[in-house]
Amino acid sequence: MRILLVNAFHWLKGGVERTYFDESRWLAAAGHEVAHFAVRDPRNLPSPTAKHFAPPADFTEGGGLGQIAQLPRVFWSAPAARAMDGLLDEFRPDVAHFHAPSRHLTPSVFEPLARAGVPVVMTLHDWKPWCTNRILFAHDGPCERCKGGRHWRSLATGCVQESRARSAIGMVEAYLHEARHAYDSVRLWIAPSRFVLDKAIEFGVPRARLRLLSHGVEPATEKGSTREMAPDRFALFAGRLSVEKGVRLLPAIAAAIAPAPLRVAGEGPLGDWLQGQGVANLQRLGHLEDATLADLRARSAAVVAPSLFYEHFGYTVAEALLDARPVVAARIGGLPELVEHEVTGLVAPPGDAAAIGALLKRALEDPRAPSWGEAGRARVREVGDPARHVNGLLAIYNEAKARAT
Repeated sequence: MRILLVNAFHWLKGGVERTYFDESRWLAAAGHEVAHFAVRDPRNLPSPTAKHFAPPADFTEGGGLGQIAQLPRVFWSAPAARAMDGLLDEFRPDVAHFHAPSRHLTPSVFEPLARAGVPVVMTLHDWKPWCTNRILFAHDGPCERCKGGRHWRSLATGCVQESRARSAIGMVEAYLHEARHAYDSVRLWIAPSRFVLDKAIEFGVPRARLRLLSHGVEPATEKGSTREMAPDRFALFAGRLSVEKGVRLLPAIAAAIAPAPLRVAGEGPLGDWLQGQGVANLQRLGHLEDATLADLRARSAAVVAPSLFYEHFGYTVAEALLDARPVVAARIGGLPELVEHEVTGLVAPPGDAAAIGALLKRALEDPRAPSWGEAGRARVREVGDPARHVNGLLAIYNEAKARAT
């Protein structure tokens, strides 16, 4: 099968790109012809269709006249659509699989595919079709104020990077995309968790257009780390240092498990704040390369995921369970589908630092904790098996092709 994978970024920026590159590699290894469409960037990895990538646009924080001039591309990117036309002149896919086109590509790139009769599927990595800030999160908690097309509430809330101006842009973008029926080209939506599937139905996606398919997850041994580690008595947090990930809870969680260390891997906007909290057993490690992080996780006694927002899947949790590490997670989003209380780990109410800290201390001390990790490994091996994932993708692709004819 000839498959076009579409994502704004063609470098390993985060979890979305992790899925995008894993699927590209697995599909190619299974004998399929894979091409890509993204934005041109010096950090991009090689691709056979890189010459057809869309021209870059600067939508980073900071503003400036140059960014103002590019505002029309936020709403509907004609350059990206032209680039897609150019790619289709050379590579005619059987199916196009979208991940996160974002405002760098915009839904404008659906139109050339529709004209060419190429069926489209899309993985729900975020809530962009319905939420101006993509993550259904504002002011320290889940937010669904815009449900039902009430996008003006994003301006009232100031939820896009806590900026009224950026929220106004997001509001206009949302109303424009709605008026143009921007996502009507998507034949099937892929939900990586039951939570995401159910939430998409709440936002108006017909159940008949949704397919449940967990992300695939490879064991760390297949990525270069081959050591089975004896655990040390420390807990690990790994992820973006941001409000929605529950980072402001980490000092209290660390205090609850003292003197055992809480080691924090990752970077983000709360990095300096975290560094300044002065909690002796909270050890900030910064960004770690994949192999280093895998070794650290394999040596940890427990992993904590105190998220405050609707996690779609939870790679950090899945990887920890695949290493047979017990996980303490917030009961939110898709996390409880991986972390079942006293079966594959422990769960606590989101935002409750005292409860999470107490459970993390228990995970470090309870003699049953290793058995939770082993049960978690079995669960992720089943739901996240790469071969199972590829078979699921191909079934969805073939169904989308049948629907398009």
